[in-house]
Amino acid sequence: MKINIFSIWLLSLTLSICTIILIGGYTRISDSGLSITEWLPVTGVMYPISEAQWQIEFSKYQKIDEFMLVNSTMTLNEFKFIYFWEWFHRFFARFIGILYLVPLIYFLINKTIHKKYLIRVFLVGFLLGVQAFIGWYMVKSGLVGRIDVSQYRLAMHLSMAFIILGITFQILLEANMKRVDNRNIYYKTNSENLFLLLFLSIFLQIAYGAFVSGTHSGLLFNTWPMYNGNIFPMIENNTMRGFINFFETGEYIIFVHRTFALILFLLVIFINYIFYKKNKVISKSYLLLIFNFTFIIQILLGVLMTVQNIPWHLALIHQGNAIILYLVSITMWMFSKKSLQVNSA
Repeated sequence: MKINIFSIWLLSLTLSICTIILIGGYTRISDSGLSITEWLPVTGVMYPISEAQWQIEFSKYQKIDEFMLVNSTMTLNEFKFIYFWEWFHRFFARFIGILYLVPLIYFLINKTIHKKYLIRVFLVGFLLGVQAFIGWYMVKSGLVGRIDVSQYRLAMHLSMAFIILGITFQILLEANMKRVDNRNIYYKTNSENLFLLLFLSIFLQIAYGAFVSGTHSGLLFNTWPMYNGNIFPMIENNTMRGFINFFETGEYIIFVHRTFALILFLLVIFINYIFYKKNKVISKSYLLLIFNFTFIIQILLGVLMTVQNIPWHLALIHQGNAIILYLVSITMWMFSKKSLQVNSA
């Protein structure tokens, strides 16, 4: 099967975006995100080399609340560790920008891109630029008056990353769907809305996961399925009222995240039932089987994370597995759409 250079470019972008999501995840897990207190789009690519440069960067970090209230005993060597991950996250973001822009210029000059993809390709570039601003907007929220970034801005940053990933991957799929042997897919066109619902639900669960991470809600309970012996999480001395609790109060947030995971589980069971009822060949639906397996792994990872108090390696695997779920759900939705007659780039 021949894959053209346009598809290779899209695949490279897709893999790079997946990678930076994982890099960003570890940057968050390791509490490295506030180690660089300035946004320097050009000169910021330079990595400190001399001890004098390191002392300058460390002195900037020592002025923010995270250092003064949490990391006041941090040594320079410890600072170098968290600085590297934030620097590497920003460096890789610049790399993605170059990976997008340079081939795009070549494609435009040579008129390689089919016109039906141009608007979405330009949208990806626009959103990549917006994402850079959102990244700094997020970091800035944690520099003064806080010891961590705003969970709202964290959710915005994560959601935008998955939106960019989704659009890029969708273009890649559409450009190559005619090359795929559809006999092992077996998706009926009237299942489009069901698979769209699954895809959107996966996205919402991932986006809301940023609030779990941003408020450290996952650390409140290390029991499952109960909440320290209770069916519902107990909340004491809560002064907040109304809808804001679902974004500010940790007990509310972790309850919603776990409950929505259960709703997703029921949705997956329903999809499998409908699919089997219509086709009787579920064993040949490789995409659905992959999704089912990945979803079960995701549930097990979530439970293990909970009972083990969220070790970093499980948290990172959990995020990586969520990326797979997201991409597979997009693929199933694309193959379930009514019109599969697409032109290659």
